[in-house]
Amino acid sequence: MMFPHSHSIPLLGLCLWLAGAAGCGRAGAPSPSTSAVPPPPLGPRAVAEQFPLTVTDGLGREVTLPAPPRRIVSLAPKNTELVFALGAGDRLVGVTTYCNYPPEAAELPKVGGFTSSSISLEQVLGLRPDLVLCAGELHRPTMEQLEPLHVPVLALGAESLRELYAELELLGAVLGRGSEAKRLMESMQQRVERVQDRLRDLPPEQRLKVFYQVWEDPLTAAGPASYLGELIALAGGENIVSAADAPYLRISEEELLVRNPDVIIAPSMGTFRIDREQLLRRPAWQNLRAVQTGRVYVLDGDLVSRCGPRLIDALETVARQLSPERFESPEAAGRSNGTPEQGASP
Repeated sequence: MMFPHSHSIPLLGLCLWLAGAAGCGRAGAPSPSTSAVPPPPLGPRAVAEQFPLTVTDGLGREVTLPAPPRRIVSLAPKNTELVFALGAGDRLVGVTTYCNYPPEAAELPKVGGFTSSSISLEQVLGLRPDLVLCAGELHRPTMEQLEPLHVPVLALGAESLRELYAELELLGAVLGRGSEAKRLMESMQQRVERVQDRLRDLPPEQRLKVFYQVWEDPLTAAGPASYLGELIALAGGENIVSAADAPYLRISEEELLVRNPDVIIAPSMGTFRIDREQLLRRPAWQNLRAVQTGRVYVLDGDLVSRCGPRLIDALETVARQLSPERFESPEAAGRSNGTPEQGASP
């Protein structure tokens, strides 16, 4: 994930935010679409599920696994969630301190935090993994340490629903859970389509302008090329950021006032808690339409900031916030477990 002007962004804080995001590994992902995103076609290598198995990971690396992995270490919360979602949580032998979902993940041995500098290579190796799941470029130093030791490493860094589907297909093949991956993709796709059905006749002039605050200081927005930008579009919103090739970028308070969003969304997680009332009282924001109408929402960061299987919960939540009249009940958007942490529609 690349941040314009990243020299002035606190790297430690952003890396900790990325612990929630679970490692979006590269910039320049496909621009979001306002229509449901189909899963990618299954490739012959993924379908075969025969070992030795050679797959291509999120960084374009070809990785060969000699046998089905039985001892997996996950270095990102999203990866942990994916393994559990495919019914292979019993193969996880180590995770990070940020891996807190499902609850069983919190009971597993910890190998460090999220950044490569916080991960203990000794602890990872001590767990005798036959597969380590990393978070794209952010874990490149750890990957370079593990590869000479002949420990298979897969980098996962989805930045769109389509890439998330591809990761599910990849893990389904690697874990021998191809049918489970297919069922999960189909379920996610159906839920996206149900949201789209509710919004299909929404006129362009009724699409609310949305500012998604990724980071507070410096003020950083989710751009259209991020999975968060795709989420906004699929939920019926219009991103105030128009730079199509920027997943995340800084935005000045002055520019924010000019673009004057109808809705502001911000994630809150861990030690980086955000208080909705503080956002509403921020002096520079008093003339923003979103603040004046009270349409400022603080979401559970673990839900919305991980490009993983619960991202559809986040989509349903945001869609209800933007168009509550079209989602009169949770069933209207399909099955949803994600709810706003703070801030209801006025």
